[in-house]
Amino acid sequence: MYPVLIRIGNFELRTYGVIVAIAAIVGILTALRYVKDRGIDEDTFLNVVIWALVGGILGARVFWVFVSPYLSTFLKHPFTIIAFWEGGLSFEGMILGGLLAIVIVANFYKISLKKVLDAGALGVAIGYGIGKFACFFNGCCYGLPVPSWWPKFFPFSLVFTNIKSQCDLLNTPLYPAQLLNALSGWLTFFALIYILKKNKNLYDGKLFAYFGYIFSPMLFLIEFIRYIPNKFLGLTPNQWFSIGFVVFAFIFDLYNRKTPKTEVQEQ
Repeated sequence: MYPVLIRIGNFELRTYGVIVAIAAIVGILTALRYVKDRGIDEDTFLNVVIWALVGGILGARVFWVFVSPYLSTFLKHPFTIIAFWEGGLSFEGMILGGLLAIVIVANFYKISLKKVLDAGALGVAIGYGIGKFACFFNGCCYGLPVPSWWPKFFPFSLVFTNIKSQCDLLNTPLYPAQLLNALSGWLTFFALIYILKKNKNLYDGKLFAYFGYIFSPMLFLIEFIRYIPNKFLGLTPNQWFSIGFVVFAFIFDLYNRKTPKTEVQEQ
């Protein structure tokens, strides 16, 4: 597709970095809108967000490096590990790194962890929906080659031809994994908004649990058509993450039902 947005001499501005930045800004603004009427100081929340971004980016890059097919290349050239703006961020690693940072920082600032997680669920869902277009333009996170009977035209198939892209299967019709991933983010976001509109009395943390219930199964299914050579017991690392996240959401939700309800105001 179009991995390089602007090129001036030797300087290249990659499309991936621009779209990821837009996704992060929209996600933060969405989460900020949620906490605005729920008793959390905006400046304090933004401090939590900054650390969550740091933890998320570190987790996303580390997870990607160790599950990607290019691990040996990264180990031979360790400085390339930090070049995340060129592509190669794992959503699952972002969740793990971001969650760890949120737990630590929310405790430090003495604010409701559950409310922050609810806000994060909305922000992550819409951010993922936007951010996966970065993978689409960059050529990373691509799908498997389609079978002979499958439609060979957009949007049913994607063909990457630019050698600057991170797709190793150039000029080959592939499943549109990036677009389906983006769709899963948007579907999750609108499902959460619908739940907020229909339920005025949600437990703090319930929205976060719904995020796990809705998003994880879609992620699990899309992995079957992604090109992921590294597997364990027939499943990709992302699929194992999906299973673990659903289980975690269920346990979290089960425990959370014992806590008092808080009114969810009209958005």
